[in-house]
Amino acid sequence: MPDSINLLMFSPSLITLLVVAILVFVLYKDLLRPSFAFLGAVFLLLLLQIISPEEFLMGLANKQIIVIFLLIGLTAGIQKNIGTGFFFRLFSQKLKPGIFRIRLMLLVGSLSAVLNNTPVVAFMIPYVKEWTKTNNYPASKFLIPLSFSTILGGMITVVGTSTNLVLNGLISQYGLPLLGFEDFLYLGLLVTFFGISYLSLASSRLLPTREENKSEIIDHLNEYLVETYLPKGSKMHGKSVKEAGLRKLKEIFLAEIKRGSLEISPVGPNEILQEGDKLFFTGNSEAILKLIQEENGLSLPEDGYVSNYGFFQLTEAVVPASSALIGEKIKDSDFRNRYQASIISIHRNGTQLKGNIGETKVQAGDLFLMLTGKEDNRNDYLKDLIIITLRGEISQDRGTFKRLPSLMALFILFTGIIGWLDLFMAAFAGILTLYIFKVLNLQTLRKAVDLDLLLILVCSLSLGVALNNSGAANQLVNGLLYLTDGTAVMLALVLLFVMTLVLTSLITNAAAVSIMFPIAMELGNQLEQPLAPFFVAIAFGASGDFMTPIGYQTNLMVMGPGNYKFKDYFKIGFPLTLIYSTVVLLFIQWYYL
Repeated sequence: MPDSINLLMFSPSLITLLVVAILVFVLYKDLLRPSFAFLGAVFLLLLLQIISPEEFLMGLANKQIIVIFLLIGLTAGIQKNIGTGFFFRLFSQKLKPGIFRIRLMLLVGSLSAVLNNTPVVAFMIPYVKEWTKTNNYPASKFLIPLSFSTILGGMITVVGTSTNLVLNGLISQYGLPLLGFEDFLYLGLLVTFFGISYLSLASSRLLPTREENKSEIIDHLNEYLVETYLPKGSKMHGKSVKEAGLRKLKEIFLAEIKRGSLEISPVGPNEILQEGDKLFFTGNSEAILKLIQEENGLSLPEDGYVSNYGFFQLTEAVVPASSALIGEKIKDSDFRNRYQASIISIHRNGTQLKGNIGETKVQAGDLFLMLTGKEDNRNDYLKDLIIITLRGEISQDRGTFKRLPSLMALFILFTGIIGWLDLFMAAFAGILTLYIFKVLNLQTLRKAVDLDLLLILVCSLSLGVALNNSGAANQLVNGLLYLTDGTAVMLALVLLFVMTLVLTSLITNAAAVSIMFPIAMELGNQLEQPLAPFFVAIAFGASGDFMTPIGYQTNLMVMGPGNYKFKDYFKIGFPLTLIYSTVVLLFIQWYYL
C-alpha cells in the first residue's frame, strides 16, 4: 500500500496537473511576470523529464508562432501607413453617441479580423478619447465596447487573434488537419453580429458614467504639483541639484526647472541652480511645504506658473502586459531618464494609488498620468507604455495612393487567410511589400519582436505537450466522460467550452487554449468523433473573456483610460457571455454534429 501511494504522489500526470495549477494561481495573483512564470513552469517539466528539450524547442520553429510575429510587424507598418487623418474622417464630430459607438465597433471588428487586435485597440484609444472629450461624453461609455468588438471581430479569421494561431500551432505539432477559413468565418460573423447588436443596445445603460482621470488631476493639480522658485540671495544659487539636497527626497522629487524660456526636464543631479529658477516638485504636497519651511532657499510664488500658463503637458499612458516595467519599483526603473517624463499619479483598477509613487511596483494595466515636455516621445515608449493622449499632432489624410502599400499588403494577407496562399508566405510577402515601399524598416520590425510574448507562446505549446505526454489530459477526459456517461457528445462539448471559458477568465487566452488542447484532442478521440468541433469549442472559449479585465490584453488596456472597475466588466460582460456561449454551442451542434 505505501508503495502505491508513493507512486501516485509522484506520477507524471499528477506532477503536471500540480505545475499547471500553480502556474494558474501565480498568473491569477500576478505574483510573477507572466513570461517568467511560464518559463519556470516549463523548466520544472524539463527537469522532471515530462517533456524533452527537443519538444520545448519545437515551439521556436513552429510556423504558426512565427506567423504571429509577422502579423505584429505587418500591423505596425499598416498603422504607420494609413495615417491618423483617415480615422477623423470616419468619425465626424457631429455624430450622435449611439451612431459613433456602432461605427467604431464595426470598424475595429473588421480591422481585428485581419490585423492583430492588440495594436488596433492601442491605436484607437486616443481617437475615442479625443472624440468623447470634444463632444463632452464620458469615455467610459465607449472603451469597453472598443475592446469587446475587437475580441469578437478577431474570431472571424485564423489571424484575428493569437489564440487561433496558437491552436493551429498545437494541431500542426501532432500532424492533424488545421482549422481552416470556414471553421472561423461563419461562427465568427455570427458572434460579432450578435455581440455588437447587444453592445449597441446595452452600453449606454450598463456602462458607468465616470470622469476621466486626467480631468480629476487638472481639477486638483495642487495636490500633485507644487511650484517653487529661487529668490534673490537664495542659499541654493550656484549649487548643483545634488549639492542643494534635492535628490532622493522622501515622498517628493524635482520634476522640472523653468529658467526663462528654457525647460529643463528631466533634471540631472549636476544641474546648477540659479536665482529666478522655477522648480516644480511632484509628490506629497505636505512634504514639499515642509522642505520650504526649512529655510533652505526655496520660496512659494504668489502666482503659480502652471495655473496661469499651462506649462506642463499632461500625458496618459497604460502599462501593457508586455511592458518591461512590470514588477519594478518606479524609483528603480530610472523612469525620468528612460522616458523623459515624470509620473504624478498612478491609477489601478479605477482607483488612484496612495503613498509614495517611487515605492510603487508597476502592474499590467496601470494608468500613468505623467508630466512630459512638448516633444513627442511616443515612439520611445514602444512596448513599455501605450500613450493614450493625443497631442494635437493629427496628420492630414494621406489619400488612397499613399495608402496603396497597406492595401496591397492587406490583399496579400487576405489570400493567405482564405487559403489561396500559404499563410506564412502571405504574411511574409506583406511585410516585404511594406519594406520595399519604405513603410517598414528593420528597426520597426526589431522593436515589434516581443521576447516576453515569444516565451509565453513557446511555453504554452510545451504545456500542451506535457499534459498529453504525462497522461494528465487522459485523466481529465475520463472525468468528463464519467459526467456525461461517455455517450453525450454535445454535453461533453458544453463542459469543454465552459471549462475553457472559466480558465481564460483567470489567465491569458494563449495559455488557456494550450492547456485545453490535449483535453479536447483526447475527448474527441475517446468519443470517436471528428476533432474539428472540439478544437472550435476551445478556440472560441479561450477568446470569450468578457467578464474580467485580466484574461484578454485589450480588456486590460482600456481599464485605466475608461476609469473602469472590475465589476464594470462583469455587469456588461455576463449577458454578453451568455449570448456568445449560446451562439457558439448552437452553431457547433448544427454545423458539425
